[in-house]
Amino acid sequence: MENEYKVNVYEIMGTSTPAGRTSESGEPSGETIRNIILENWEAHEKVSIYFEGVMQMTRPFVDEAFAKLLESYSLDEFNQKLHFPDANDRLVKSLNDAVKLRLKIIKMHKEREEEGLE
Repeated sequence: MENEYKVNVYEIMGTSTPAGRTSESGEPSGETIRNIILENWEAHEKVSIYFEGVMQMTRPFVDEAFAKLLESYSLDEFNQKLHFPDANDRLVKSLNDAVKLRLKIIKMHKEREEEGLE
């Protein structure tokens, strides 16, 4: 297993304001970033996400790129695998907000499934 895989959001997205959940036109989106992370999850000890050049990200982009990983991995696994070495306070808040919201959505879906089974 290799030690670290680096993801440069600005280079991949080609903009200082990444947006978009999915891409119909082939443009990079949050889904693009999430797929790159997933492709490298098992092969590396950690995945470092770099935001140099990124000024602001939309909520749908952050949810799709990062928070949706919680549908496949636990919060502990997420925190152990992903590193955000150059994220400023605003980006960290955006990431935290998206993670909290996605955890609520996952919990709500589980509760609905359990209600439906009973």
